Formats: sequence, C-alpha cells, structure tokens
Amino acid sequence: MPRFLRAEQGVVLMGTGPSGPRNSSDGSSGAVAPPPDQQALDDYADDVAPTTRQGEMLNERRERIEQHLGEEFEIVESHQFGSHTRGTMVGPVDEDSDTDVMFVLDEEAHGDYVNSENGAQNCLRKMKRALEKKYPNSRVEIDRNVVAVQFSDFTVEAAPAFRTSSDDYVIPDTYSGGKSWIRTNPRQYKNQFEAVDQARGGRLSKVARVAKKYRDNHDLPLSSYHVEVMAYDYVRRNKNKSASTEELVEGFFSELPSQISNGTSDPATGSRIDGSLSREERREAIKQARKARKCVERAREYRRDGEHNQANDEYSEAVGDDI
Repeated sequence: MPRFLRAEQGVVLMGTGPSGPRNSSDGSSGAVAPPPDQQALDDYADDVAPTTRQGEMLNERRERIEQHLGEEFEIVESHQFGSHTRGTMVGPVDEDSDTDVMFVLDEEAHGDYVNSENGAQNCLRKMKRALEKKYPNSRVEIDRNVVAVQFSDFTVEAAPAFRTSSDDYVIPDTYSGGKSWIRTNPRQYKNQFEAVDQARGGRLSKVARVAKKYRDNHDLPLSSYHVEVMAYDYVRRNKNKSASTEELVEGFFSELPSQISNGTSDPATGSRIDGSLSREERREAIKQARKARKCVERAREYRRDGEHNQANDEYSEAVGDDI
C-alpha cells in the first residue's frame, strides 16, 4: 500500500525539499545549536536521513520515468512530493522506500479520463502498460490510486493528475480504489511544514524523522504521514521556539498517546488521516506510545541531572534503535 496516498490523500506536495535555516536580521542562522551534552537525538536524526547521493538517485529515476511516460501521454507538469521533498524521509533506502510523483496531463489530449465513467482507473491502466513496456524486469502494479514501479533499490509511485479551473489538481481517489477523482492542494501542507521547520531551525524535520523511525522500529499500525503530521502539530503548537531537538522529541512523546487517541486531521484539507485505523489498531498504537512516553520521561530526568549516557539508553528504548 503506498504510504503517501493511503494517508496523504488530498495533499500533493511539490518542490525539491525544505529550505535551509532562515537567517536572522544580523545575518546569523535561525538554527539554535543544542549544547554538546544534548545532541544525541539531534545527531541520530541526521544519521537516519537518506544520503545526498540517494536523494540524487531518486531524482534521476523520476526524470527517466517522466521521459518514458512522455512517449504515451502529453505531460504539462510533473511534481515530486511526499517525505523526500520535506526532508522527513528516513533510511535505509530500499525497495520499500518510495518517491512520489504527480504527472499532470494535458486536458485537451486526455480530458476524457476526467469525464468518463471509471476514467481514473482507465488512466491508471494505460500508465501501467506504458511503464511495463519500459521496465519489463521490474514489478509494475496499480496500487489503489498510483502506479508503483518497484526497483531493486526503491519504488517510484506515479499518480496521474489534471489541473482544475481553480488552479489546483485532481488525482485518483484513494478510497474509491482509483475509480474517481478527488481535488487536491499541491502546495499548502508543504508550505506550512517548511514555515514551521524554518522557524525552528530545521528541528521539525528532525523530530519527524525520529518519530518515523520509532514507527518503523516498532511496526506500528500508523502511516508514515500520520506520524509526521502528529510531529508537525506538536512542534507548531510548542511555544518555546528555541527548544532543542531533545526537548521537542520529549514533548512529542509526552503527547503522543493522547494525539493517537484524539485522532489527526490533514493540515491542508482538514480530512481525517487516521480514519482507516481499526479500534484494535488504535488501542495497540496507544499502548506502544505509553511505553515510549515512560522511557522518554525517564530520559528527561536523566538529561536534566547530567546523566547523559543513561538518558541515551532510555531514548534508545523509546525509539527502538541505538542512540
């Protein structure tokens, strides 16, 4: 199941990634460096991000797919989006990692797909056939509302789209299995995320990466996007703009059980992100979050007492990785 379109329905993001830290009026960076004894989680967040070369590889593969699809479709725009563009993707990059691309088709040439019955599904099928011809040795399949091309190193998920008269887009609807189209805002969440991340010196993206590794390491029944949005919601509401990565991660885990319990809405569309969670899945996620919260509470006390090795042990227990 593609992560970005299972959870990120209605939000198509574009660009090449979050901007760096803002400069203040005196020319200094907006980032606030934590003191040396508070950098364990900060360093971990950097370590789990994909490498520059992996990011370049993702972009190169996207460009090749666009060239191939251009032989079958008239493409007027293409936008890479998802966690890679926001700086929240986590490694290791492998066949289960994905980069998400929206290909905007010319309405004059392909508008019948918008207006005809099952047009979205037929459009996906044609896109699948086009990519199967170019990648006969790769697994190519329709996964709800994208065409997923699984390479040995990662997966590219391609979504057809059309621009609307109100200057947004429609993409196949996740919850109809790709049979109809749904309106999407391609810029709003990315702009919202980047504004908060820049104001916090890049620490929102770090908290999001730690949160995603926690999800992956504990195999939680939450989508990657759901976890990211919970991190975004917490950091956005935190009034301490100079809080370190450690302090923000601690606060995130303190609120995590209640955030999962209360539910999460998409920041751009207002639609529920976690509507597909069963009662049992939500209960299990809350149970795991409470365990992590206890570890982080102990880590906070150790950190405040200057016992940083013990604090790192508790962070490791919470996240499920060596920190």
